[in-house]
Amino acid sequence: MKTLPLIIIGFLALAACSSCYYDKQDLLYPDAKTLCDTTATAKYSTDVAPVMTASCNASGCHNTSSASGGIILDTYDGVKAQALNGKLMGSINQNSGFSAMPKNGAKLPFCVLTKIQQWITAGIQNN
Repeated sequence: MKTLPLIIIGFLALAACSSCYYDKQDLLYPDAKTLCDTTATAKYSTDVAPVMTASCNASGCHNTSSASGGIILDTYDGVKAQALNGKLMGSINQNSGFSAMPKNGAKLPFCVLTKIQQWITAGIQNN
């Protein structure tokens, strides 16, 4: 009978020691936020237009020939208009009060959203 409490104490001590394992979570599970290079200035031609083509125009939703909701995102002027009125970032960030885009799709990756916001903040250049 005296060995049973010792076995239980030994088991608990072993369990406690094995749970004290320290790893750097950010090294084991890198977040997309840390992998996003935002040091270069975002450009319409390389950072914004390709996203609009892949996520907004390819399905035929927001292009010149079938502008769903009257929104055209296959031209610089169309994207600029939506950026200036705040609807572009509101929709792709899926903020409350905006129509979440892409429609019935997953939210765009953090890095993409960051680069589009950076382009807007830098003055919505046609570069």
